[in-house]
This record gives sequence, structure tokens and C-alpha cells, in this order.
Amino acid sequence: MSEQPFDDNVAAILEALRQAVRAQRVAQGAGETGTALSVIERELHHAAEQLEITRVVSAHWPLEGRGLYERGWVLVHKVVRRALRWYIPPVVAQQNAFNAAAARAIHLLIESHTELRDQLAELRGQAEQLTPPGTPSAVEAPHSPTAPAAPPTSAALGALVERKAVSAHQPLGADTPLAQARALAQRGMRQYLRWMLNPIVEQQNAFNDALSGAVPPLLAADSELRTRRAALCAMHYGTLSGAAGAARGLAGAPRADSSLRSE
Repeated sequence: MSEQPFDDNVAAILEALRQAVRAQRVAQGAGETGTALSVIERELHHAAEQLEITRVVSAHWPLEGRGLYERGWVLVHKVVRRALRWYIPPVVAQQNAFNAAAARAIHLLIESHTELRDQLAELRGQAEQLTPPGTPSAVEAPHSPTAPAAPPTSAALGALVERKAVSAHQPLGADTPLAQARALAQRGMRQYLRWMLNPIVEQQNAFNDALSGAVPPLLAADSELRTRRAALCAMHYGTLSGAAGAARGLAGAPRADSSLRSE
């Protein structure tokens, strides 16, 4: 009887942690509410959550049967799954290793973009303090001619989206009668094993969708940060140009005084 209160306490603790995480994200994005980067960051956090939810693929889904007939088939399925554990689970384990590495890479990229955003915001604040009055701000300043352009990624993104789907039903072609008989046997085997393979493929496709969905926000964040960096470089260039002009003006002032004295 003590298990139910324990489960309720765990659920309450998890809900409190979720609320704390949401509050922290809201506080982090409060400084740039409504900006393009804040919208992109919300999309990135959502993509990271989807990656974490879908990255683990399981080959051991529960098998349930209601009637005696279904329970008999469940028993057969369990025996077959146990007999194929030398074949299916190692493949799933390799896929899970890749999924974990891909999710980790996306998380690191998101953290890197967040750190770069904070560094650019700090540099922009310092540059605005040193900017003379009348100089365009970092948002209004034109792009620096030496600012790096975003790399072309539309082709790579298109290939990723095109190849993200995994299918367990590849066409089985056959030209000769023997090949047709073999294909018929393979179709029968595939039809029977769909209870085992289809859930694995569906789980992997869910992760592939989350992975391909995380790439566009990353590219958008990269483009936005490049734009802000170019504007900051342009503002810094304008500040240096103004300081150089003032220095030249001060350097020319003594020459004017000496020419007046010589007259």
C-alpha cells in the first residue's frame, strides 16, 4: 500500500523539476523576447527535447494477448525473439550508439551557439559604451566587407531530409521462377516478422525526424549570429575610423598654430 504514495511523490518531484526548467528557460530568454534569436532558441530547445525522447530504440516491446489464441501467438513471438537475440539486438545497440553520439553533437552545438550569443551580447554592450554619439548601432551598422558568409547547406539539408526515412519493406524483385519462389518466401517471412521489425523502424524514424528537424534551427541560429557578428565588426570599424580621424585632427592642430606664429 506504500507504493502509491511513493509514485505520487516521484511524479510531484518530476513535475517540479520540469517547472523549474521551464522557468529557467523563460528567464534566459527574457532579455531577448520577441527577437529572431529567441524564437530560434526555443525551436532549438524543443528539438533537443525531441532528440532526447526518441534517441533510444528498443527491440523488446511488450507483447500482450487477450484471448487464448492471441496468447498462443505471443508465446511463439517470444520464442522467436529470444532465438533472434544474437541478430537483432546487436544491430539495435549499434544504432543506439549512433543516436547517442548524434544527439550529443547536437546538444554541444546548441550550447556552443548559446555561449557565442552571450559573448556577442557582452561585446556589443562594451562596443556601444565606446561608440561616439551619432555612430550607427550594431543593429543599424552595415555589414563588414570581411564578414564571413554562411556556408551553402541547402543541398546537404535536402539530402538529409530525403534520406531520413528507414523502411523495412524494400521491393523484392524476381525474374526467374526460382527467384519468384524465393521472393514469395521472403515476403511471407517479412510479413510474419513485422511485429518485431516495424516497431524498431518506427522508433528509428522518429529519431531521424527529430535529428533532421534540429538542423534548420541550428542553421538559422548560425545565420543570425553571423549577422550580429558582422554588424558588431562594422560598428567596431566605424569606431576605429572615428578615432583615427580625431587623431589626425589633433595632429594637424599644432601645424596650424606654428604657421600662424611664423606669419
